[in-house]
Amino acid sequence: MSPGFGQSSSAYQEKEAYLQAIRTIDDRVTPFLGKATTRVLIQGAARRVSETYPFLHFLEKMPYTEVVPSVVREQLGGVIPQQLAAGLDALLQECFAGLKELTGDLIVPPLHEEVRRQLEQMP
Repeated sequence: MSPGFGQSSSAYQEKEAYLQAIRTIDDRVTPFLGKATTRVLIQGAARRVSETYPFLHFLEKMPYTEVVPSVVREQLGGVIPQQLAAGLDALLQECFAGLKELTGDLIVPPLHEEVRRQLEQMP
């Protein structure tokens, strides 16, 4: 998939990398908490950060599993890369904070490490 109009390739790849990180959280957490709880976890995280990062408000109502490249371009296309990275990082941190509340240290440390490695490998 090519970047949208006006987006650099690296900005597009960064968006995709963070969305993949959220998918990884879902893949690892769903067996423990179920799909509905996992989606509520991510929607709650979006709600908590959307005041600071309003471009993430769409994740409050739309399950991230329905986020496809066209939605990414539409919702995040005009956001400057630094703000996008900060907002997506804040979203991930809120996901981990909510997950820690639900499971303690059962899931968070290894999952946090996996997501960190995944994001470091981002081109």
